[in-house]
Amino acid sequence: MRRRRKYDLYIVIFLAIFTVGYFIYNNTSAESRGVENYSAALDEYKANDYEKAFQSFGKVPSSSSLKSPALFRQARCATNMKKPELAIKKYNRIVKSSSKSSIVPISEYNMANLMFETQDKRAKKHFKRIIKKYPSSDYAIASEYYLGLMELANPPKSPKRLAKSQERALIHFKTYIEKAPDGRFALKCIDEIKKLEPKLTNYDNLMIAKTYYANGDFDKAKDFLNKTTLAESWSDFAKNEYKLGNKDKGNYYTELGLKEHAANTEPDDVYEVIDNYISTFPLRKDGIVKLSNMGLNSTGADYVSYLNCSEVVGENVKEACFRTLYEKYPSGQFSADSLYNIFITKYLQKKYYDAQRLGFLHLKKFPNVKSTPAVTYFMGKIAFKLKHYESANNYYRKVVTDYPDTYYAYRANYNLYKDDGTLPFLELNEKPVVFPYKKSLDHNLVVKLAYLKDFDLVEELCKKDKFIQSWIAYEKGNYTISAVLARNAMDELEVKPPFDDLRWRLVYPMHYYEIVDKVKGDNNPIILEAIIKEESHFNPFAKSGVGATGLMQLMPSTYNEVVKKHNLPANLNAETANITAGSLYYTSLKRMLGNKDLYAITAYNGGIGSVTNWFSKLIYNDTDEFVEQIPYPETKNYVKKVLRTYWVYGNVY
Repeated sequence: MRRRRKYDLYIVIFLAIFTVGYFIYNNTSAESRGVENYSAALDEYKANDYEKAFQSFGKVPSSSSLKSPALFRQARCATNMKKPELAIKKYNRIVKSSSKSSIVPISEYNMANLMFETQDKRAKKHFKRIIKKYPSSDYAIASEYYLGLMELANPPKSPKRLAKSQERALIHFKTYIEKAPDGRFALKCIDEIKKLEPKLTNYDNLMIAKTYYANGDFDKAKDFLNKTTLAESWSDFAKNEYKLGNKDKGNYYTELGLKEHAANTEPDDVYEVIDNYISTFPLRKDGIVKLSNMGLNSTGADYVSYLNCSEVVGENVKEACFRTLYEKYPSGQFSADSLYNIFITKYLQKKYYDAQRLGFLHLKKFPNVKSTPAVTYFMGKIAFKLKHYESANNYYRKVVTDYPDTYYAYRANYNLYKDDGTLPFLELNEKPVVFPYKKSLDHNLVVKLAYLKDFDLVEELCKKDKFIQSWIAYEKGNYTISAVLARNAMDELEVKPPFDDLRWRLVYPMHYYEIVDKVKGDNNPIILEAIIKEESHFNPFAKSGVGATGLMQLMPSTYNEVVKKHNLPANLNAETANITAGSLYYTSLKRMLGNKDLYAITAYNGGIGSVTNWFSKLIYNDTDEFVEQIPYPETKNYVKKVLRTYWVYGNVY
């Protein structure tokens, strides 16, 4: 009996192992077949062979993680084959599944669209469900438009019911333009609103005006703005007149609005109008002075004061200006930067104890704002000057750890490890730009689709992820758009990822580095790469307002002078020629400025004449004191951006 039980136990164990093994093999096999069939089907789809692709997508096993996208692609094939009922059937399988994938809402929206086109009354139920279940999605906003059309499609005979149906339609159209004034159906919504001939409120007219403005029709925007009141629309009046090229009218509305109506206006709208106003003056300072003399005391007054303080010349006058601004608006939008300016002035005046007190206040009150890395760094310098060496190093480490991608992290690293020199990175090790996530939501579905190069579906599923949109732009060869999208996405992250995170490669790709490394001469190639990134964002056709062209944004006169002096061959392609000339020009600047990269970078933007002039006028003891006193804000920021970019490139590669 014991032997029989032991034998039975062996059989049970064997069957369990066999079952588990078969399950693992079957799933592995299904996943492998899914990838193979999906890849082949996608090639057929891209070749517009929709019938064949439909059959091939159908071969993806049900147990494969690619089954939902395969069904989605089958629905697309059926739509292209003019078989809407078949497409609806495939979409419905996805919608009815228990999947929480991001492919579900777009499938339901596409299905509702096809139902709408085939006059299937079930469309209304699905559009309403999308609004309820995915309220913040683009599909929910678009559903408002279709629901409005459906309310008008079969008008009731009863006047009372007809009025209610039209009222519901009107609400849907108004909701759409309020949420998406620049949406693809926004102008169509306005057309439908006009057909209904409703009595529009001031707010309705303003929303319609904003929609025309967002779509570039400034004349029609003006027509509807004229049906509103200045008290609620003055900033829109001003912005629209500036777009129409009517500077005098724009300035009139700006001055009137700032004096009488700014208190009830969103700050960002006020700031935008102020910037437009200042841009109409030949000298920026003249516009700021005129606004300053208006005696503003409402929204925008702090911004005007801030701009005025930024233009003031002279340390003592600048400090007094920012101190007045800070004391008047201690919790305003510009209070942190005002306090920083007072702090850095005290530091440059060598009043270290006064600066330290201000630094403690800034770090306590503003623990994570734009100026925090700078304050933290200079608190380290103050501690060092006061011989508190451990405290100084702690501040430097905090900058490197908490604000790793800033100019001040580069400077803090130098102060921690001075023996390594000012340029610790001398070359880059090539790493390819790849999909920015190793893992994703949807059980890595998006990652699999990305590696299968189903760019269109990935783009639709991840519309709000700028890193993924950046990667898609990169894969399509739109390198400038890719770099800008990734930069903006990284700037929006409060906590930056470690430098081995794949997203950094999108923000700082190695475009043209092979050329840079060949023509670098005695220059650090990473500095040249950083200049290219900051000057043109890798756009070889970039052209500035003053005529600087190409990857390294050289003025034509400078380019021609370098080509003639160094007898560069005429058959170089545009990218190689521009980078070669840029490298040679940078070399000449560096040689004239004591072979210092800092000064060469400064001169590349501000001009060598300005830099040599600053040598005699500025009082400074080290790099930091020189940079913080550069009189041109654009040049000061440029130097910090190039060195920050150099620092990040070195860390990423």
